[in-house]
Amino acid sequence: MHDPLRCLTDLGTIPSEDCQMPAQRKYRETPHYTTILRRLLTAAKNHEPPLHYSEVFNIMGLKSGNYAAAEAGRLLDEINQHAHKQGEPLLSALVVNSNTGIPGEGFFKLAADLGRLESNALSPRKREFWKKEVQAIYSYDW
Repeated sequence: MHDPLRCLTDLGTIPSEDCQMPAQRKYRETPHYTTILRRLLTAAKNHEPPLHYSEVFNIMGLKSGNYAAAEAGRLLDEINQHAHKQGEPLLSALVVNSNTGIPGEGFFKLAADLGRLESNALSPRKREFWKKEVQAIYSYDW
């Protein structure tokens, strides 16, 4: 079983191909990253309902708004990029907008950038992709 937190604690002893990092990382190895990753892993292991972006904002100490959304998106992208490189589901599928009940557009853009979703996908296809990703998260052996 792969331990997603292992690379955070053992960076000096794990070969680089086992712990590849996103090209640009701002949050990796920060307390916010670790707290949110642990929260997502707990939700995944326990099949808990998705978190709202407001919970991510609170963990990061940010007030709701465009800046908070951009920074939360950056942190969640870093989590997803690492998960993708490890062959894991995109964990931030478990973070949703409280009004729409689905992730924001940044989630779908990154999924397309990673080749996991068609770049021209319309809303019904995006919702289908998201639902399958959530199912994959809940069935994955974390």
